[in-house]
Amino acid sequence: PATYNPPVHHIPYVSRISGGLKAGKAIFIQGSVPSGCESFVVNLKCGESEGDDIAFQIKPQFSSDRMVLNSRQHGSWGKEEKLELPLKQASGFDLIIAVNSENYQVYLNGSEVGRFQHRISLDRVIALSVGGEVSVTNVAFTEVTLSTDAQCGFGQNCCENANYPSIPYVSRISGGLKAGKAIFIQGSVPSGCESFVVNLKCGESEGDDIAFQIKPQFSSDRMVLNSRQHGSWGKEEKLELPLKQAIIFNLKVYLNGSEVGRFQHRISLDRVIALSVGGEVSVTNVAFTEVSDKPLLHIFSDCINAAKNDILP
Repeated sequence: PATYNPPVHHIPYVSRISGGLKAGKAIFIQGSVPSGCESFVVNLKCGESEGDDIAFQIKPQFSSDRMVLNSRQHGSWGKEEKLELPLKQASGFDLIIAVNSENYQVYLNGSEVGRFQHRISLDRVIALSVGGEVSVTNVAFTEVTLSTDAQCGFGQNCCENANYPSIPYVSRISGGLKAGKAIFIQGSVPSGCESFVVNLKCGESEGDDIAFQIKPQFSSDRMVLNSRQHGSWGKEEKLELPLKQAIIFNLKVYLNGSEVGRFQHRISLDRVIALSVGGEVSVTNVAFTEVSDKPLLHIFSDCINAAKNDILP
């Protein structure tokens, strides 16, 4: 089971890790970085005091577009390990640190970005801290088993993606849609948002048939699923909406990691060739992938369910 801390309203943030750190544990942090952010840090520490050893530090540096990984023992920093930074200013993020016996695996917005070999024994790590120019909404700890090739929240690499597309967004799905294909959308909805739509379509034009539409409606707290053929809408299927205004989301047609519903095919999959997104929504990432399992799904499900989808401070 996952455990979670109350929504984080103040940075720097320091929290003791209940039961300490061990292989098979994962830490989930959801937050956002403001425009003009230079850097922030996430530390796994051997104590809650400022001068305690740091077993693992993640430091995104926006001036150099690098993510710096390091450790500190007895006041001395070790050798830096630098990775490309897949994060932009003025954007939200989901950060997962998965712990195994040999290293820490770092996932940012669903994709593995790097690994860091242990320099300090796991049994010494008892605290998490976050500092710098960052806002954090949720912090959660959970037990997890990760596949070694997890990418984009799925078991295989993303075959194509789009970053920060403009809205309305329309994209042809390379190779069309078929069983075993998955679509990952990350974005955020502003305060006062009434609705937005995600469509799987039979063409890129406005009037083309829609095989599947997802329409979150915040006024009624419902997610409406439907299809449109020859200009006529089918019967609506309504679900409870597990999403709030002013929050970052991941849509897989799982929402924030939890399955929210299923929709029976009304239009043959071989006709579906396009994805569109419209309405009051900002989209950070869109990715298409082949998938046979969902190794990160259980992390998001446990952690975000536990964190109750709290609104950004």
